[in-house]
Formats: sequence, structure tokens, C-alpha cells
Amino acid sequence: MEAQIVQRPAFCVAGMLYHGRNQHNEIPQLWEQFWPRHAELQGVIEPEVCYGACDHMDERTGEFDYIACMQVAQDAPAPTGMVKWEVPSLTYAVFPSTLPTIGPIFDAIYREWMPRSGYHRTGGPDLELYPADFDPTAPDSTLYLYIPVEKD
Repeated sequence: MEAQIVQRPAFCVAGMLYHGRNQHNEIPQLWEQFWPRHAELQGVIEPEVCYGACDHMDERTGEFDYIACMQVAQDAPAPTGMVKWEVPSLTYAVFPSTLPTIGPIFDAIYREWMPRSGYHRTGGPDLELYPADFDPTAPDSTLYLYIPVEKD
């Protein structure tokens, strides 16, 4: 498993929030709620690109925050029923994935790649980047997982 190491400047995202453990496919349901409302976002930077941002993991309960979102301008307001997050400038390990392989890829990142990489996870959200050519109905369509890392 190979990672591309990239530096991303700080940016803002806005979208719909889920808090929980995703035990009943709540995240796919969140995307179904978000997509019909995505046009309400103001100041969208890349209209063809979406993100899933995951942060605030509670190791004890397994609960976390996840937002289905898009990158927006710093001064753009979050529409009613949505939230806005500021993502700090971070170094990321980037891995290609598909929707069916997200779980196994995350497991491999933390169990195999991270211990051998010379990097460790740092604070900040994990990101799923869904590029313009991503097709959620195609099981082999590629998305990218961004894991915030620092050198050991």
C-alpha cells in the first residue's frame, strides 16, 4: 500500500452533519439528504467536488462527527440546518479507494501502512475527496482518502 504525501493549505467546508457510530448506514443516508440541498451553499470553490470530513472521534464510545460537504469561501455562511468547519493546513497521506473498499482501506492504513510508514496520525479531520468524475453508482469509481499525518 503506497501513499502520496501532500500538504494542503487551510480551507473551509460546509454541509450536513452526522454524529454517531454509523451503525445503520447513516452516512449514506446523510449524502442522500445533502445532495438535494447542496445548491443552497454559497461561495462554493469547486462545484464538481465533494468531501466527507470526519473528526472528533470518541475512542470510548466509537462516536464521531461526519459532514457531507463542499469547499466554500472563508466568509460564506452555512445554510440553515448545515454546519461549517475550518480545516487547518495539514500534511496528509492520500490513498485511492472506492465506496465498497473504504472500510478495508482505512483498516489497512492504520494496521499496516501507518506502523511502517515513519508517520503517525495527527489532529485534524480525515477527508474523503470525491472528484468531479466520481460516480457513486459505479462500484469501481475512485475517491481519495486523506489522513492527517506527521513524521515520527
